[in-house]
Amino acid sequence: MYLIRDFKDTDLSSLELIYHDAVMQQGRQGYSDEQVEYWAAFPYLYAADFRELVLKGYTRVMAYSQVPVAFATLYPDDHLALLYVLGDHAGRGLAWRLCEDIEQEAQRRGVSCLRTDASLLSRPVFEQRGYHLIEKEQVAAEDLHFTRYIMEKVLP
Repeated sequence: MYLIRDFKDTDLSSLELIYHDAVMQQGRQGYSDEQVEYWAAFPYLYAADFRELVLKGYTRVMAYSQVPVAFATLYPDDHLALLYVLGDHAGRGLAWRLCEDIEQEAQRRGVSCLRTDASLLSRPVFEQRGYHLIEKEQVAAEDLHFTRYIMEKVLP
């Protein structure tokens, strides 16, 4: 059974693994090997930034038999910053449930419009949840170029 719960400090290494695994297992559906390897390494190459984002943000964890398998982070209050699902648990609606949880928290915080920077892979999930494309942009990192989609959703 999958349950959503608050992030605990002891979850950090699990979240790094989930992030890495999600990108490695699913990233090749829309990105080159070089892009995937760079993207998947983010929690390790930029460990302090990853940790700060997870700790400063409102981070929720989806656990299966008490083991983290997915997570999402709201930071700042109007930005869904992270949404990752362990590859073996993808396609089971976990991202959908975490988005719903994050959107409800954003509403509690008085946010009327939630934004996210979606990848090619996550864009369909966000579109199904009612997010609309604001801008398509190219981001450069380590001589690699990534397309991302700035999306937003007006919250009720």
